[in-house]
Amino acid sequence: MQKAERLLDLAAFLLRAAEPVSWREIQEQFPEDYGRSSSDAAIRKFERDKAELLELGIPVRYVAGDEDLGAGYLVDREDFYLPDLKLAPEDLALLYMAGSAALAQGAFPYARDLAHALNKLSFAARAPGASEAAAEAAQHLSSDEAVAGAEQGEVAHKLELLSQAVAARKRVHLVYAGAERRVRTERDVDPYGLYQAGGAWFLAGHCHLREDLRTFHLRRIVSLEVNPAAPRTPDFKTRKDFSIAELATREPWEYRVHAPVRCRVRLDDPVGPEVRDSFGPRGRWGVDRHGTVVELEATNAEALMRHVLSFAERAEILAPRGLRKKAAAALRSLARGSA
Repeated sequence: MQKAERLLDLAAFLLRAAEPVSWREIQEQFPEDYGRSSSDAAIRKFERDKAELLELGIPVRYVAGDEDLGAGYLVDREDFYLPDLKLAPEDLALLYMAGSAALAQGAFPYARDLAHALNKLSFAARAPGASEAAAEAAQHLSSDEAVAGAEQGEVAHKLELLSQAVAARKRVHLVYAGAERRVRTERDVDPYGLYQAGGAWFLAGHCHLREDLRTFHLRRIVSLEVNPAAPRTPDFKTRKDFSIAELATREPWEYRVHAPVRCRVRLDDPVGPEVRDSFGPRGRWGVDRHGTVVELEATNAEALMRHVLSFAERAEILAPRGLRKKAAAALRSLARGSA
C-alpha cells in the first residue's frame, strides 16, 4: 500500500471507531503495513505515521483503559473537527481557496496553523457540490498569485518573528523608515498585534520612543530584533483598551499623524452606497441645500484631502478652513498641469 493511501485509510479507520482501537486491531486492519514485520519495526513505522498525521492536523493519541473503556488509539475529535460552520458547499470551497491563496503568497503568520485548518476544512468541503465549486473558484486565481518574490519572503520572515514576539509578549527593537519624512529611527516597541489592511501587513504596539500606541508598516521596517533576554518571561502587559479589530478597520485619515480635527465634506447628490462606504463607518451623514454632507474626525487630514480630491468636482471640503484652502490649491495646481 502506498504511504499516502495508508495514512488516509488509517485516519478514516480511527475516525470511524466509536471506542479506542487497540494495537492488535490496527495490525489486523493493516497486516501488510504493521502486521508482518517485527514488532519493534512495526511500532516504529506506526509512530512515524502518527507523526505525519499530526503534521496534517490529525491528532492520534493513546488513551489508557479503565473499567468502562478499553485502552487504545483514537483521533482527538475535539482537536480534529471544526465546529459546524453552517456554510453551503460553495462557501466552504471559496473559504478553502482563500486560505490556499494566503498560503501561496508566502507572507502569512501562523502558516502552519492555517495549513492544518485547511486540511480539516477539506474534509468539511467534501459535501455534494463542494469540489465543483472549488474547481470553479480556482479558475479565478491567477498564476501570479501563487508566486512569492524575494520581497514577500522578507515580509514573511518579519511576520514570523513578530508573530512569535506578539504571542510571547517580548519587546522588539526596530529600525523604521517613516512614511512622511523618510527618516530612519530606532525604537523599542511592545508588539500588541498584527493585522492586514489594503493588502499590506501592519504591526500595532506601544512605541517607547513616542510613548504612545503606534502602527508600523512591515515593508518600512528596515530591521528588527526580538529581545533575547528571558525568552519565557513576558516583557509587557497589553493595554486593556487595545482593540486590534478597531485598528484594522481604520480609514487612512484616522492614522494618528496630528491632533484630532473635525472635518466636513459635501458631496453632490445622488450619493451611492459605494461612496458612503468609502468614508468609513464612523462618519455622520446629513444634508444641506447643496447636497449631502458627511462630518468626521481626522487625525491625518492630508489623507482625507486626497480621498476627497479623488471625487473631482463632485466633492468639496467645507471645514476646517485651512484644509479647504489646501485642497483648492491642489486643484489649481492640477488644472495648470493639465492645461
